[in-house]
Amino acid sequence: MLRFYGLRILKDYLGHIILIGLPVALITLMVMINAEADAAPNTAEAARYIGIVYIIMFQGFGAAYTFEGLEHDFFKSFKDRLKASPVNPMRFVFANIGFGVLISFLQSLVLLVYVVVVFGSRIPNLPLVLMVLFLGVVFAQLLAALCIFLLKKGSKAQAAITLYIIGGMVLAGFFFPLPANDLTAWLSNYSTPLAWTHHAVYGLIEGVYHEALLGTGLLVVATLLVGAVVYQLSKRVVT
Repeated sequence: MLRFYGLRILKDYLGHIILIGLPVALITLMVMINAEADAAPNTAEAARYIGIVYIIMFQGFGAAYTFEGLEHDFFKSFKDRLKASPVNPMRFVFANIGFGVLISFLQSLVLLVYVVVVFGSRIPNLPLVLMVLFLGVVFAQLLAALCIFLLKKGSKAQAAITLYIIGGMVLAGFFFPLPANDLTAWLSNYSTPLAWTHHAVYGLIEGVYHEALLGTGLLVVATLLVGAVVYQLSKRVVT
């Protein structure tokens, strides 16, 4: 079973190209634009900021691995074959989510390595930063499972997650700067799990550990809550 799911997700070449190639191109382009706009740019720091923003954003889009896999297994004709299998169907749910987490996290690592190697960016507290990024991946894949279990169609799940990502990035001021005030400062740090992930990562990078702990704590609580709901919904789907 694990070999089947591993091969299925590895053979999604188009998905890998989009979720690695597209952010690499966007990071490079945005760093070049920043360098031209700033007379004395710190390219390494700019690339680190831009890279982390795009890593977090594409973790959300990487949720497609989970909802497409679950749709194929439980909301199409393939579900009859699974139900005839002697294997507990919950294992297929865990396999979809688990492999989605693994491949999406590996893609995040590739993007982080690209930023470090190409632009010379430094990532202080790297093990803890990786832990937070891993939590971000887990949340994204669980959110994908929640969307497909509720909406039952991959296209609807994709639309819901896309709205969540675009809305969250805009609220946090990642796409364009928002007017500086208390509200926008709060939104940039605490508006969505995307903002929590970014806030926690930069808390670690800048050594502001109480902020990192707050962002991580919010992300952990959200992950546990979504995971509990997904578990309950999955028991209904597989029966």
